[in-house]
Amino acid sequence: MAVELDPLFALVSRRCGSALSKQQRERIGHLADTLRHGRSVAEFVAHLEAHGQLELLELMAAASVHKTDLFRDEAQLEALEQHVLEPLARTGRPLQLWSAGCATGEEVATLLLLLARVGAHPASRVLGTDLSTSALAKAKHLTFSNEAMRRVPAALVAKHFSQHDGRMVLSPRLAAQARFQQHNLVETPFPFSDAGTAFDVVVCRNVLIYFTVDAADRTVGLLAERLAPQGTLVLSAAEPILKPRADLETVRFGGTFFYARRDRMREPEPIPPPRPSAPIAPPRPAPEPSPPTAVRASLAPEEEGDQLFSLVLDWSAAGQPDVETEAGLRKALYLSPQLAAARYCLGLLLEQRGLRADATTEYRRALSLLEQGQARATPFFLNTERLTTACRLALARVSR
Repeated sequence: MAVELDPLFALVSRRCGSALSKQQRERIGHLADTLRHGRSVAEFVAHLEAHGQLELLELMAAASVHKTDLFRDEAQLEALEQHVLEPLARTGRPLQLWSAGCATGEEVATLLLLLARVGAHPASRVLGTDLSTSALAKAKHLTFSNEAMRRVPAALVAKHFSQHDGRMVLSPRLAAQARFQQHNLVETPFPFSDAGTAFDVVVCRNVLIYFTVDAADRTVGLLAERLAPQGTLVLSAAEPILKPRADLETVRFGGTFFYARRDRMREPEPIPPPRPSAPIAPPRPAPEPSPPTAVRASLAPEEEGDQLFSLVLDWSAAGQPDVETEAGLRKALYLSPQLAAARYCLGLLLEQRGLRADATTEYRRALSLLEQGQARATPFFLNTERLTTACRLALARVSR
């Protein structure tokens, strides 16, 4: 892509909060060719900054990825349903949820189905927001292809969907609980719920992975501000918060992490991790959850590395300083060098510190293991396909 377009890419990147990949720059460049109408790049950029908000939105949307499915990441959704939505539903009050970066509506429909399954108050609402107006135009219909529906439990399909013109249509009763709004997560103000209140649950999955470190950190803080006192923030497994935050705490349910406001009442308590048997102590143990003191002597080094990686995520969740999280990750990798997920997390931590070259090295090592089929599986973190995508996105991000 021509260097002359760099000012345009810089503008779109700044407004999206995202470091653009080669493919994103190609899409933006092709679209810009049809929007410039003979203007130079400098003239076009000046026009976008002064008057071309609609054209700028089109260019920003070209950088977005909108392919998704209903009930994506079933394990995380199961934990959300059982440990967050069910207790909230028992309060008997209407619940307010926000799907930030909702694309074409699959996640909004998923949340509506979960609310129905836990018996939430019928006045509960789900707000869906996205940068792309074209994606929102599709989302508002809440109709989906058979491919996008492949993970939806059959009982929910039979109860809440009808078929029309080869697509599955969500029932009017549930669709009425949804509202859609255009919003850029890099810009303020952030929306409130239909009731004018903060949200019980904010779901922002596979969005921050495209952001620069600074933009992601700022966005997490703004999302936290929109959480109600008992609110929960749901990020994807590819977007772990590895540095302590004053506004959020991490709550683990089995192999799933959620992030909640510091004033959140913990009910029910997170499921504690398995307790192995030989000493693997972190440099400075976090106060909760208490780290196991021993590991079975019969464990192979790779298995010890797996367990330590899981424990490091727990210690980080309890507010362990990031230098100790780094030490734990490096110890896990010493024991299990093919643990690609731990290398990815180490890359994230180094990137957050501004050590881009070191982060690039770890991302490349993780990706090489994955592409060569040598990566050690980590069922509680990310599957191989998703981890490969996360590493490629991270490399695109740090390369800009």
